[in-house]
Amino acid sequence: MQIKLSEVTEAIGKTTVDKQYYYYLPEERIISLEDDSISEKQLIPLPSHKQIDDYGTMRSFIEDMDECEEKEWLAESIKGAGAFRRFRSTLERFGITDKWLDYQEAAHENIAIDWCEYYGIEYLEDDPFMKDENLKEIAPKATEKHNYRFITIDKDNVYSLAYLTVEFRKTLAKLKREDISYDVDDAVEELKYYVGKGYPVFAVSDNGRYVGYGVCRIDDDVVWLEQIFVKKEYRRKGIGKMLFERAESIAKEYGNDTLYQFVHPNNDVMLNFLKAGGYDVLNLIEIRKDRPGEENKTVYKIGDHEYRY
Repeated sequence: MQIKLSEVTEAIGKTTVDKQYYYYLPEERIISLEDDSISEKQLIPLPSHKQIDDYGTMRSFIEDMDECEEKEWLAESIKGAGAFRRFRSTLERFGITDKWLDYQEAAHENIAIDWCEYYGIEYLEDDPFMKDENLKEIAPKATEKHNYRFITIDKDNVYSLAYLTVEFRKTLAKLKREDISYDVDDAVEELKYYVGKGYPVFAVSDNGRYVGYGVCRIDDDVVWLEQIFVKKEYRRKGIGKMLFERAESIAKEYGNDTLYQFVHPNNDVMLNFLKAGGYDVLNLIEIRKDRPGEENKTVYKIGDHEYRY
């Protein structure tokens, strides 16, 4: 999912008590809800007028000003009914309207970035050097710097993480040489289960795009790392370490001396990762019989015992 940051900021600037905007998933664009045939499942709401809180932005603008006559007048102007009208008149009186508009635009852009991050929507920035209409299709480009942020996953943004969960499940299936039928709807239900149980679910985003995530399962105050996954192109960039350290901090919050995890015995990448972090103590072995039609030919030896996998 992608969107130009300027489009989100512009929609936020146009949002009113009576007008709400949405991100339309099938076409990855912003719309105002005027078509009754569009399902709510296809929409992600942009921040509401209340969430944008321009009145709060006005107060912050005034608080950030140096002590001066303008500050005193503006502080008085926002008291009581008609605050927005008096505020604008006072700005015009002192010739600082442009200063306010720049401040408000920056505030709206921060709100837009937070919204993109929360919903896992990659935001693209306009290249100021490419204004030619003929270059319109390639003008948006992702910012070259990486803005990694932790995002808490809850019931409202699980859908955005579901695509990564599908990748995670399919990756695990390859380790077992299995074919699985697992899609986005399955992933949404799985994530909703974790969130509903109160398990910590967290993602790392890069300019709004979810690039890795983790799930911690809590059993009687014992913390297990249920899932950890990083997109292939983002590995060896410190994302896995960020996620693991977050999981370890959760374990400490529950009074645990260590984090626990299940690992496939042929998952060499994860085993090496864990060993580098000091996780080399075998805790339990999970053992079962063959399932009907199953062939487990790989043999692992632990002590004097051999096990098929």
